[in-house]
Amino acid sequence: MTTIKKYINDIAEWTFPASIALVSNTIVALLTVLYVKSVIFLADELVVKNVIRPITSRKIVHMSAASWIMFWPLFDQSHWSWRLNVTVPVVFSLRLFIKGAIIKDPNDEDVRSMSRSGNPSELLYGPLQFTLIMIWLGLTKFMSEESCIIMGALGYGDGIAPLIGYRFGKHKYRFPFSGVKSFEGSLAVFLGTMFGICALLHGLSLPKLQVERLLLFGLSSAILEGCAPNYFDNVVIPMGILYISGSF
Repeated sequence: MTTIKKYINDIAEWTFPASIALVSNTIVALLTVLYVKSVIFLADELVVKNVIRPITSRKIVHMSAASWIMFWPLFDQSHWSWRLNVTVPVVFSLRLFIKGAIIKDPNDEDVRSMSRSGNPSELLYGPLQFTLIMIWLGLTKFMSEESCIIMGALGYGDGIAPLIGYRFGKHKYRFPFSGVKSFEGSLAVFLGTMFGICALLHGLSLPKLQVERLLLFGLSSAILEGCAPNYFDNVVIPMGILYISGSF
């Protein structure tokens, strides 16, 4: 990561020496856009060619978007332009709103790769909520432990749950106002959250969590995902995790 940052700074110094930090941060922001666009394009192509199902595509995008914070260490925090880290979620928030509320094209690549049933309006729920949470984290929780915990739970835990639940979920349960869940899927949330937290903390070179706290966040994520109202798990999980992280 340090080597990559050095190359970016070298390019910035060569192109615009008067403001190395600004150019460097702009380059990193563009790299995050390229990364997310590439993931969405690949996921859409795999759906079109019937290689994967839409639910798998949606969760690939889900987990890949959470990994966007892996680019954070490349930003130069000495300059205000580190806030360009939210370029991707800002652009996609506008894009999802326009496509879900105005254009409403069921054949759009974002609809195919990110909606549950192919209904464009679904972009206004989970996907838009996710990008808004990304903006909030990028501006207020930059390079923090809380961001890794929330994205670990929201991106990895909640991301892998439907895949495991769909394939292996045999023991079902349901809370009021929530969809039908499975204990197998909830176990995936528990394990996926802990893996995601560890991976993101390592990627940002932040200290590891104590085992007790890691288990607590894994369990909390599983419970929050299981009881969250339909279409609002992307709000319930981060808010619940934020409360717990501040209490323990």
